[in-house]
Amino acid sequence: IAASRTLEKQRRDFFAAASHELKTPITILKGQLESMMLGIGDYKNREKYLPQALATAERMEKLIRELLTITKMESGIPDSSFTEAALAPILRTCIAEAAPFAAEKGLAIDGSQIDEKAALRINEQLFQKAVSNILANAIRYSPPRQRVTVTLTENTLAVENTGVTIAEEELPLLFAPFYRAERSRSRQSGGSGLGLYIVKTILTLHGLAFRLENLGDSVRFSIDLNQN
Repeated sequence: IAASRTLEKQRRDFFAAASHELKTPITILKGQLESMMLGIGDYKNREKYLPQALATAERMEKLIRELLTITKMESGIPDSSFTEAALAPILRTCIAEAAPFAAEKGLAIDGSQIDEKAALRINEQLFQKAVSNILANAIRYSPPRQRVTVTLTENTLAVENTGVTIAEEELPLLFAPFYRAERSRSRQSGGSGLGLYIVKTILTLHGLAFRLENLGDSVRFSIDLNQN
């Protein structure tokens, strides 16, 4: 009973936080559109404010997609969707998709240390989503002209980004929904605050242990590929 109550409270807190996260962009979008319709002040310049309104709508769309992903996972993933799969092709797809984002910041992604033989029983779509989120997070919070390295062995998958560290007390909090270590910078860079929470949920579904740690002047996210 206690566990059920705790879970129910977590769900209430999650959806309360989600509502709060959506309320702000909706208010901004509504204000922009109303001001443009009424021609108030500088809002007469629709060419300036319509792209801003579109960007706000796109952020809301991204957040809603992530909320739907979480809801789907919490509803349960059928065992039949898990198959033995090679991990190298999945990692290369994730790296290719992340490359333009990295190039915008002058970041290099090193994917040269990938074991072709590494395989795991996974839901490919969800596992790729987790890796994509880890990569995006590493790129988003790396300073320009740094390096992101993806390493895959038979037992470990790791993503390490240089030129940045995270306060030790922040590390365990980063997997909570909507938690941001640097809220203003995260909003500016497009983070929803759900990326690592989704990663945690997916890896837990796969029975995979993981760790986020500082290594000198870098941050390393590692996944133990020995399933529990």
